[in-house]
Amino acid sequence: MTDALEHVTAWLLARHPDLSGIDPDDDLIESRLIDSLGFLEFLALIERLTGRPVDVEATGIDCFRSLSNLDRAFFAA
Repeated sequence: MTDALEHVTAWLLARHPDLSGIDPDDDLIESRLIDSLGFLEFLALIERLTGRPVDVEATGIDCFRSLSNLDRAFFAA
């Protein structure tokens, strides 16, 4: 797991203190770990970690569905 992905995981767990961890393949949207209100904050976090803006339309929503997808789309070398 990359440092950036660890930051994303910590951000999600801080918002869901009832969880002890998140499986890399859990659907973050279906499980409501990311909701419509938190999505903009989530995007801002990804932009801060990558150092570049995120175009959701060009990227597609599936890139945000799991930690594995996020890693591949934004943090993999």
